[in-house]
Amino acid sequence: MPVLLPIADLGLTPTVLNDKLSTAWCAERAGAVYRALQPAMDVQIEAVKAAEVVEVKGRLRGSFGFDCSRCAEAAELAIDEPFSHHYVGQGELDAGEETDEFDADPDVSEHDGVRIELDELLVEVALLALPAVPLCDPDCKGLCPQCGSNLNRETCGCQPASLASPTWAALRDFKVN
Repeated sequence: MPVLLPIADLGLTPTVLNDKLSTAWCAERAGAVYRALQPAMDVQIEAVKAAEVVEVKGRLRGSFGFDCSRCAEAAELAIDEPFSHHYVGQGELDAGEETDEFDADPDVSEHDGVRIELDELLVEVALLALPAVPLCDPDCKGLCPQCGSNLNRETCGCQPASLASPTWAALRDFKVN
């Protein structure tokens, strides 16, 4: 079910809305790296309307599972992201001069005058909060490239690849003056 904000209910007094964003989008848009750990994410929204401009602020919370990019161990990442966006009436983005303050701002969209569907904004907030290269720990040591041991749990007796590889043997003793 989409996260909807009825414009008729909004005014200068902040309207608070608590809702859920389905995580069905995760399989298609982030499924190569992340998997949703719950069927929905928590959304808290505060919205105000002045004339035809609606300001939406809030927080998006949820948890995702992934396999670490270095050690391939399963791990979890919790996100708790604030967001803010402005919506203007239909035609307001195209009205006026090209230097209009709303035309150049990526955090401004148009609303239809009836309701604002927030799903795409919230999915974008979630995707931007997810690291491109997820790690179980910033200090993850990864896997040994020779024997495959998880270096976070054990040390192996393998030589570093630079010493073991005959490819670079001729440069080992090379000195630059």
